[in-house]
Amino acid sequence: MNSKQKRSKTASLVKDFGSQCWWCGCKLSPDKITLDHLKPQSKGGSNSLENLRLACFHCNNSRGNSLYPPQKKR
Repeated sequence: MNSKQKRSKTASLVKDFGSQCWWCGCKLSPDKITLDHLKPQSKGGSNSLENLRLACFHCNNSRGNSLYPPQKKR
Protein backbone atom coordinates (compact mmCIF):
# COMPACT_ATOMS: atom_id res chain seq x y z
CA MET A 1 0.00 0.00 0.00
CA ASN A 2 1.51 3.33 -0.99
CA SER A 3 1.33 6.48 1.15
CA LYS A 4 -1.59 7.96 -0.84
CA GLN A 5 -3.64 4.77 -0.38
CA LYS A 6 -2.72 4.68 3.32
CA ARG A 7 -3.87 8.30 3.83
CA SER A 8 -7.13 7.60 1.99
CA LYS A 9 -7.87 4.46 4.00
CA THR A 10 -6.98 6.19 7.26
CA ALA A 11 -9.34 9.08 6.43
CA SER A 12 -12.15 6.62 5.61
CA LEU A 13 -11.65 4.76 8.89
CA VAL A 14 -11.58 8.02 10.90
CA LYS A 15 -14.84 9.02 9.23
CA ASP A 16 -16.45 5.64 9.96
CA PHE A 17 -15.12 4.92 13.46
CA GLY A 18 -13.72 8.17 14.83
CA SER A 19 -10.14 8.94 15.76
CA GLN A 20 -9.66 6.34 18.48
CA CYS A 21 -7.91 3.01 18.91
CA TRP A 22 -10.13 0.10 17.87
CA TRP A 23 -8.78 -2.02 20.73
CA CYS A 24 -8.34 0.20 23.81
CA GLY A 25 -10.45 3.21 22.85
CA CYS A 26 -7.78 5.84 23.49
CA LYS A 27 -8.03 9.06 21.47
CA LEU A 28 -5.49 9.25 18.64
CA SER A 29 -3.95 12.40 17.24
CA PRO A 30 -3.33 12.25 13.48
CA ASP A 31 0.40 11.68 13.98
CA LYS A 32 -0.19 8.74 16.37
CA ILE A 33 -2.58 6.70 14.21
CA THR A 34 -1.45 3.31 12.94
CA LEU A 35 -3.36 0.95 10.65
CA ASP A 36 -3.92 -2.50 12.11
CA HIS A 37 -4.95 -5.55 10.08
CA LEU A 38 -7.69 -7.56 11.81
CA LYS A 39 -6.42 -10.61 9.94
CA PRO A 40 -2.66 -10.08 9.57
CA GLN A 41 -1.19 -10.01 6.09
CA SER A 42 1.13 -12.85 7.09
CA LYS A 43 -1.97 -14.99 7.62
CA GLY A 44 -3.62 -14.03 4.33
CA GLY A 45 -5.25 -10.74 5.35
CA SER A 46 -5.73 -7.98 2.80
CA ASN A 47 -5.42 -4.20 2.77
CA SER A 48 -9.18 -3.83 2.26
CA LEU A 49 -11.08 -1.42 4.52
CA GLU A 50 -12.99 -4.39 5.94
CA ASN A 51 -9.70 -5.78 7.29
CA LEU A 52 -8.21 -2.51 8.57
CA ARG A 53 -8.79 -0.65 11.83
CA LEU A 54 -7.13 2.32 13.52
CA ALA A 55 -4.94 1.44 16.48
CA CYS A 56 -2.49 3.07 18.85
CA PHE A 57 1.11 1.96 18.51
CA HIS A 58 0.99 -0.10 21.72
CA CYS A 59 -2.04 -2.16 20.68
CA ASN A 60 -0.85 -2.63 17.10
CA ASN A 61 2.66 -3.59 18.20
CA SER A 62 1.56 -5.94 20.98
CA ARG A 63 -0.73 -7.86 18.59
CA GLY A 64 2.07 -8.56 16.14
CA ASN A 65 0.68 -11.10 13.67
CA SER A 66 -1.78 -12.60 16.16
CA LEU A 67 -5.44 -13.15 15.34
CA TYR A 68 -6.30 -12.20 18.94
CA PRO A 69 -6.81 -8.80 20.60
CA PRO A 70 -3.70 -7.11 22.04
CA GLN A 71 -2.51 -7.55 25.58
CA LYS A 72 -3.81 -4.97 28.03
CA LYS A 73 -1.71 -1.85 28.68
CA ARG A 74 0.13 -1.91 31.99
